[in-house]
Amino acid sequence: MNKSKITLQKLIYIIVGSISFLLGTIGIIIPGLPTTPFMILSSILFLKSSDKLYFWLTNHKTFGKYVTDFKEGKGISKKVKIYAQTMMLITISFSLVPLTPMYIENPLIRILLLVSGGFSFWLVGFKIPTKVQN
Repeated sequence: MNKSKITLQKLIYIIVGSISFLLGTIGIIIPGLPTTPFMILSSILFLKSSDKLYFWLTNHKTFGKYVTDFKEGKGISKKVKIYAQTMMLITISFSLVPLTPMYIENPLIRILLLVSGGFSFWLVGFKIPTKVQN
């Protein structure tokens, strides 16, 4: 496969990978939005579309560790998993409960939030390995 030729599929992978990277970056600041799953998704999409972007992400000073730890089967620590899942539950709950200031009135957005939050919770808890502490 010629890596230098940009096809529509590669372009879509780059765009979706970049959006995933942006969401992962925001996840560092915003509680409830996970970083690791988005960085892993970005790395998979960049691997299929752009050697340069994949190399950049896996060697990035801040974000590279998320990808390389996952690739090497190290995962994330239990403490980080518990924190991430707790923050996801709190944030999603406040967004879905009408009595809170974070309540989202649009039912479509609430459904999307519930589905993406549920998927992220499952991914962090059950698919991403737990790093063994030495």
